[in-house]
Amino acid sequence: MRNNEIHQQILAAEVRLTDKLVHLDIQSLEISEYNQKYLAGKMENLTAVMELYGRLLYLCLKDRNTNLKDFVFVDYGGGTGLYALLAKELGVGTVIYNDIYDVSCMDIGVLSKALRLDLEHIVTGDLEKLLKYLDEQAISVNTISSYDVIEHVYKVESHFEQLRVMKGDSLRIVYASGANIENPGFVKAVTKTQLQVELENREKQWGHKERDSLQSYLNIRKEMIEAYAPELDVEAVRKLAQATRGLIKQDIEKCVEEYRQKGSITYQMDHPTNTCDPNTGNWCEHLMDLNWLKQLVEKQGFQVEMLAGTYSTSGSLPKKLIKILINTFIRVLGRKGMTLSPYYILYANRDMTTG
Repeated sequence: MRNNEIHQQILAAEVRLTDKLVHLDIQSLEISEYNQKYLAGKMENLTAVMELYGRLLYLCLKDRNTNLKDFVFVDYGGGTGLYALLAKELGVGTVIYNDIYDVSCMDIGVLSKALRLDLEHIVTGDLEKLLKYLDEQAISVNTISSYDVIEHVYKVESHFEQLRVMKGDSLRIVYASGANIENPGFVKAVTKTQLQVELENREKQWGHKERDSLQSYLNIRKEMIEAYAPELDVEAVRKLAQATRGLIKQDIEKCVEEYRQKGSITYQMDHPTNTCDPNTGNWCEHLMDLNWLKQLVEKQGFQVEMLAGTYSTSGSLPKKLIKILINTFIRVLGRKGMTLSPYYILYANRDMTTG
């Protein structure tokens, strides 16, 4: 299928799915408060959301010889599932929705049926469980894709090591993320958020994701260390809690063991504000060096490009004109345009048929 043809088909699918969603009474669906809130947020700017997913879907499909009906697409960390549903609306033959949060996996089943876009493959769990499912079902993947997921993965290195063994002779990865460390405006805003979750407790609000901790990450680490090593004094606990920012419980305990033996730990956080939930390993908008990320994926046998995302051109005329102008600068600047970009795209390909 020619690139222009698939582009036009995606645009048409965006319109059809948008129309279905606009006429859907979300509150009548038996889905969680979390996804009711999440979906409502998407609906506020649905044209821009569809435009974004359409762009990513185009990258998944362009220059591929596989017929749409034979194509296998994985929406990794799918959340609301709108990305998977767009692929389904387009006519992709096999669409696999995957998310670590069981509530979202149940909710996407309800939503997909309401939209008459039934998803045959809904996989609950991390990448390891997804790979196990694909192996059991003897499914070879053409593309695995996501938006705003990779910045939450606890061990990024391990993630791509696992992807290396994913079945598929010609595998493409299209991971986009708004956690763009090269955009100064975003970094300024997210640094404030990272400091808040690290240092402040939060009140539970309607639509809260039950998997996410409300207690400050620093206090959680203190409590973990106190419970694991009750012999340590207050000052030692404080220092260890601060020094283990960015670690999950099992790795914090390894650091405590090292401290018991040596009186110090070798682990060091290489960023001033990056932090993750110690209970789950879920990073708060993990700011990663994009050149490091590119090299990391290349080591696993992929050819990698880091692409600068562009802004949606929806909205009022003045806003459209400004966005078009910025997008022009982004495209002209190429890789350097990342400083203006609202998100980055990790675009990676592995072709074992020519090796």
